[in-house]
Amino acid sequence: MKSCLKKVMLFGLIAGSAFVLPTTVFAEATGEEVEGTMIELEEGMNHNGTIEDAQQYIEEHLSDSFAGLYVDREEKQTGVVVLMFTESIADKHRQALEGFAKQPEDIEIREVDYTEEQLIEKQREIDGDGFEYDNFTIYHTGVDIINGKVVVGIDPLDERNVQFLYNKYGEELVEVVEGEQATTLEMTTMDTEMANDSEVTRQQDEDRNFFQKIIDTLKGWFS
Repeated sequence: MKSCLKKVMLFGLIAGSAFVLPTTVFAEATGEEVEGTMIELEEGMNHNGTIEDAQQYIEEHLSDSFAGLYVDREEKQTGVVVLMFTESIADKHRQALEGFAKQPEDIEIREVDYTEEQLIEKQREIDGDGFEYDNFTIYHTGVDIINGKVVVGIDPLDERNVQFLYNKYGEELVEVVEGEQATTLEMTTMDTEMANDSEVTRQQDEDRNFFQKIIDTLKGWFS
């Protein structure tokens, strides 16, 4: 009971971004216990256990129709594990997969037209044909697993060039968008961009190390 209370208080600490700890609750907590709790919370946010269990089940029962997976955080901050299949799966398999999540709504099963591997193969085909054409240049390609498309960025983007690529590779798997050529900036602009990039990188590092920073702080209190 005491261990559960520690975890509840610690989760409140993280969610509220506060750094005031009730010493009566954590007085007996060790650094290892605190670190273990933080790791559990982080793994829960990424649904690691759910994904591993689902992947093992799919490999044993549904590998022929499995199209890919990702964690969707669009509507739910903690994320939803989206499992994609190229055909409808039986209710028994659906129930088994949903059973791997702590809450059934943490898993969503979708039916899609193409597998991730098929999209990757189409991207390789496009890349293999080269990037320079008579009337346009391809500046980037990428797999959009969520929408089931290979995104192709070209310049100039006009109806004739777009239709050329759709005729060549098929409109079902391909989405043509505007691509931009990299340009050399003036030194003053470059300095500004480098400073902005540095700030973005710093913020990303802070976000990635959020859990570890709290762990280090708490461990210091208990040492």
